[in-house]
Amino acid sequence: TFNGNLLMQPTGITGGGILTLDKAEVSSNLFTYNANWFGADTASLNVFKNGGELAFRAKNLRSHIDLKMREGVFHSNGSGSYVEFPANQYICYIDKLNWQMDEELLTLGDQLAFEGSGSEFISIHPHQDSLSFIAKTAIYSLKDYIIHAGGIEEFAIADAIIYPDSGIVTVEKNAVMQTLYGAKILVDDLTEYHTFTNATVDIKSANNYTATGDYTYKDAMNNKQHIFFKEIRVNEDTITIARGDVENGKIFHIDSKFDFK
Repeated sequence: TFNGNLLMQPTGITGGGILTLDKAEVSSNLFTYNANWFGADTASLNVFKNGGELAFRAKNLRSHIDLKMREGVFHSNGSGSYVEFPANQYICYIDKLNWQMDEELLTLGDQLAFEGSGSEFISIHPHQDSLSFIAKTAIYSLKDYIIHAGGIEEFAIADAIIYPDSGIVTVEKNAVMQTLYGAKILVDDLTEYHTFTNATVDIKSANNYTATGDYTYKDAMNNKQHIFFKEIRVNEDTITIARGDVENGKIFHIDSKFDFK
């Protein structure tokens, strides 16, 4: 159904208002209509849950919705174009959005080209200090309300840079990010002095994370020794601290003259 104004001319039909499709509303001051599709240079999209609660919102996007193919394609109009994920407490600045109506699936970014700067996800959870990351692509199901983001190169958390092993991150409801496995942590983002590998990481906010991981220590003779750190965390000054144990009976070489036992 459509609620608004229509103008019929020899060149076609235009109008402004709100168009309701199943569980969604598309609004614009100026739509262009065809038999099978409609579009707008600037439009907003609201998708609702079965109970009428808002599930997804997109603002200020160039839109093309094909009613025959049951698909909507949206492109960014600049810095004011973003989408909201209320269940996840995230917003995202996008370059492209694809809406598959019947599958209730939203795809952010270009899955085929894997090009562009990507989409910036920002947590609006009050305790996450605007935690953010850039993803090349992401999929959002309107059935389970889970964000599956891919092509993520890094997270800047407190004084550390965290590199996810697969570049894939899952964000559940209430801004809960699933645990990262096999990650790399570069501690002290200014000096890049310490590196943990094969790390298991829980990202809690932009200034807080906990982890475990392996560390390779080089002594004064450049000999390598491996230590497992069972506690890696951020202190009250947002500085990463870590604790690892040397096994009993195992000699730890500090340099050619000093050993730790």
